[in-house]
Amino acid sequence: MKTISIFLVVFAFCMISNAYGIKNPFKGKKTTLLFRNGLAHKNWLKVRCKSGDNDVRERYMKPAEDWGFSFHDDVFGETLFWCTLYKGPTYKVHKKFDAYVQDKRMPHGGSYNYIAKEDGIYHSNFVQFKLRKMYDWVY
Repeated sequence: MKTISIFLVVFAFCMISNAYGIKNPFKGKKTTLLFRNGLAHKNWLKVRCKSGDNDVRERYMKPAEDWGFSFHDDVFGETLFWCTLYKGPTYKVHKKFDAYVQDKRMPHGGSYNYIAKEDGIYHSNFVQFKLRKMYDWVY
């Protein structure tokens, strides 16, 4: 009974803080997803990201443009953002992938960087600074 009461108090605090814009101390640091259009000259990139709670407006990126967005992890450790990147000019060549999956064992926050190149999508982070190919385009 005591555990349920504690849970209800924490849950109520989270709901009230969301409704009134109060900073939630349980959310931790923001996480950022960054995208770069590294495609060849004149090839635009379309980026569309979603989570269970958020639908980030699609973005058309010109060559060499950077764009990103930030968010807080879910209190319950279930944050997932999936993104679809489309290669211009026809936008038929694409790749859908999980861009961020919250790890309950790791601290919140950080930056996840994705670079779209002609041969696929690459990932790096600010901890290792290593660029590695993660996905091939789907034709």
